Amino acid sequence: MRRVRPAPEPVETSVSGTSREKAPPPTLSELVEGGRHWRFTTEHGPVHVWIPKGYDAKRAETIVYVHGYYVHVDDAWRNYKLETQFAGSAINAMFIAPEAPSTFGEPVAWESLAALLDSVERGIGQPWPKRRIVAIGHSAAFRTLLGWLDEPLIDTLVLVDAAYGEIEQYKDWLLASDHHRLIDIGDDTREWTDKLHADLPQTVVLDSFPSLEEGIPRSAARARILYIKSSLGHFPLVTGGVALPMILRTLRAKRLVREPLAEILDSQ
Repeated sequence: MRRVRPAPEPVETSVSGTSREKAPPPTLSELVEGGRHWRFTTEHGPVHVWIPKGYDAKRAETIVYVHGYYVHVDDAWRNYKLETQFAGSAINAMFIAPEAPSTFGEPVAWESLAALLDSVERGIGQPWPKRRIVAIGHSAAFRTLLGWLDEPLIDTLVLVDAAYGEIEQYKDWLLASDHHRLIDIGDDTREWTDKLHADLPQTVVLDSFPSLEEGIPRSAARARILYIKSSLGHFPLVTGGVALPMILRTLRAKRLVREPLAEILDSQ
């Protein structure tokens, strides 16, 4: 059901006596259109980069999203509407989506995160934010992410139904530094995610994915180790247009739009 947007705020009066109306918040379409998108090709395949309107490089996060099997990055960008999902989160970040294997037989495209970030700087003609790097991977993206765990650049790791085996490596990475943060969503991967978090007693666990209206509780969103037991489905986590923006809102990023996520995603 489409939510009716609230009526405009009452007219405000300035000190000089002139009246003005408070500007309404931007719609989701306006957030998408107000951003900036690059697509460039490299020897490792295409790379997409997107930044929102109001982007502040000095205070922004660098968020790298790696897709899973059955799509290439161009397909994921278009079919998963990644630009819209990134815009809907309304956070101050540079979003990077590189190529990754679409089948078991394909090699990992980017074995080095540092090399990817260097390519981004050359491809868009500006530096990536140096404040914090978040790596998000869906499903078979684990093949790429596992190769990045020894890179000191990553602050936060987000596994979106991506913990297929090799869970000890994630545990070792997390425990190697108190500054490392893990957000883990288990759906088809519950066999592994339940085991991983049983060995991490500091984990904050949500037994289901909250509704859009409820949102992720603040205490959970701030947790260093967050585990969400999902029943949304393996692909809807990244194609449904809701779970991914909710996950992005758990990151320690400045919000460019203060309205609740439900209102942003319901607006057009």
